[in-house]
Amino acid sequence: MKRNFQVSRVLPFRHTLVFKQISDFERYEKYLPFCNSSRLLKTESKSFSYIGELEFEIAGISYKIKSGNIIEDKRILITQIKGPFDEMKASWDVEQVDDEKTVISFKAKTEVSFFLGALLGDSAIEKFVNIFLDSFVKDLEARNKIKEN
Repeated sequence: MKRNFQVSRVLPFRHTLVFKQISDFERYEKYLPFCNSSRLLKTESKSFSYIGELEFEIAGISYKIKSGNIIEDKRILITQIKGPFDEMKASWDVEQVDDEKTVISFKAKTEVSFFLGALLGDSAIEKFVNIFLDSFVKDLEARNKIKEN
């Protein structure tokens, strides 16, 4: 079963600050819902900028997603190497609107088993990504305030 989705949001931060936060893969555990661990692994291929692993626990079941990530100027391309999806390709796109505003978009194309597809309805995915973005913004605000002080 195929699942495609996109969530975008305008953030009150400069492009460089937002992109730096998204690129800091090891901080994902601080704000990604249900994420217990986020770590960088040794790059196993010259095809990726880095390889990372996220570990989640949802309803008492642990999941790991190992992904290859390519960092470009305004985008991070993500490809699942190993995980719960039959296939998963995603991206973070970061576009500067003006000096103090940035548009951030998360896009994903997945193929999942029928069972996982039934659990991952469009509204559940959108809710999860919005919770993630809310947490992302709170973490970014807190880190930005610390730097200002």
